[in-house]
Amino acid sequence: MISRDLVTQALTEIIGPELLELSAKVDTRPNSIQIKGSPEVKTIAVGVSCSTEFLKKAIQAGATYVICHHGLGASDYIINGRFNAIEERLKLIIKNDITLAGFHYSLDAHPDIGNNAVLIKRLFAVKTDESYFDGWGWVGEYEKPILIDELIRRCEVICKHPVFAVKTGSKKIKRIGVCSGGARPHGDELMDIVDKHIDAHITGEISESGPYIAEELKFNYLSCGHYSTETFGVQALTQKLVERFGIDVQVKFIDVPSTL
Repeated sequence: MISRDLVTQALTEIIGPELLELSAKVDTRPNSIQIKGSPEVKTIAVGVSCSTEFLKKAIQAGATYVICHHGLGASDYIINGRFNAIEERLKLIIKNDITLAGFHYSLDAHPDIGNNAVLIKRLFAVKTDESYFDGWGWVGEYEKPILIDELIRRCEVICKHPVFAVKTGSKKIKRIGVCSGGARPHGDELMDIVDKHIDAHITGEISESGPYIAEELKFNYLSCGHYSTETFGVQALTQKLVERFGIDVQVKFIDVPSTL
């Protein structure tokens, strides 16, 4: 068992105070502790979204400290008394004396344990120092170009399901841009892809206009699933916490896949 405040301190140190400070400026979703619960922690649960199902599984696992990529955001709150999906979640959190932390931008943009940095590594590319998509994503490079079909295969292996692939760019991939979740490029983000010579844009979602925009600008677009592309940061954070606390506390990644 360890103290709640020790976990919070560890999170600040692992993610980094500077990145957390930047996150507060560029992101509207939480990048901090949102609710304080029990001062003592035996089990930490980590996951992608703070859904009712995730919370129930965390409680079942005995967690009193939960960490999510998507904490409770403004869109979760009650609107004119008609939408109260958050009510059940708040009841579960308060009744079970749970501390809730949400880290959105910080677990996308982190240069080592962020979703995008880990994805690049898992795709056997080398992360460059170039960010893109307004700082949310990273650019990776292959020493020797690989075929687009091989890149698709690798994405499907690590995301554990088929991806939606728009193969309208180079068949040989040297540079990839990885920006997890809902990084559907528009405007300056598209120019970023072109200017940085990105052969394949890898993200979680695609809009109706995505295929013909990719075709017109001649880049490949791989839509790999919002949830799937955002499991990597929280799992990397889980491992960091295990390394930090050892047997003093249990740290569990709780998988609650989304249909998207």
